[in-house]
Amino acid sequence: MSVLPTHLGRDKKGRFIGKTLPLVPLPPKLVEALLGELLGDGHLRFNKKGEDGKPKSNTNAQLAMTLKSKAYVDYLWQEVYKTICNNTPPHAWPNPKTGKPVSQYHFASKALASLSQIHNQWYVWSNTLKKFIKIVPLNIGELLTPIGLAHWIMGDGYWDNSAKTVVICTDNFTLSEVELLITVLKSKFNLTATVQRRIKSNKDICWRIRFSGKKDNIDLLRVLVKPHFIPSMFYKLNIEIEK
Repeated sequence: MSVLPTHLGRDKKGRFIGKTLPLVPLPPKLVEALLGELLGDGHLRFNKKGEDGKPKSNTNAQLAMTLKSKAYVDYLWQEVYKTICNNTPPHAWPNPKTGKPVSQYHFASKALASLSQIHNQWYVWSNTLKKFIKIVPLNIGELLTPIGLAHWIMGDGYWDNSAKTVVICTDNFTLSEVELLITVLKSKFNLTATVQRRIKSNKDICWRIRFSGKKDNIDLLRVLVKPHFIPSMFYKLNIEIEK
């Protein structure tokens, strides 16, 4: 079994010693959901960093999620990522005690060697920015599944009522990465989508994925992802909750 350094411990005399823990594989369905989250607002981070901004060798990555939907955050924490989270429930931001209206909810997982391994696939270090930048892995076609696609849309998609279709916000990815994702959607799921150019308020240009609004295309998308949606998110597929 593979091992990765995880933390410093102490021996019986109180001296610091390096410890390693087994690299325990994550449940497949959890990984599939996680990959969808990483295509959206989910991110992997290191809490212990050195002076150069890079993570210390004795620390591991943890999953952090900050979303507007309390129902979706609770679902992720209670059901999808329960095995890698502690008992601390998601917290609201700003703190309700401030009297300000709550705008989002946040939770984080435990720091795990398995998440550090996934971090290696999804992030590259920027010497200019002195931080990790999230990227789309070149083998995303091998990784993305209907479960991942569902979580991607639940987290970062919306229904465009004027165009009668689903749009996914991929604002932080490059044009070439968005084009790669569109190619994967077609080759793996036979879903047709195009690049949507958008200009942000600060005049920066970003790119989004817009599914073809043709009935066959939207019907196929719904068939693929609806089984993995929670009812409170059906509106992103323009599906009414059955009463």
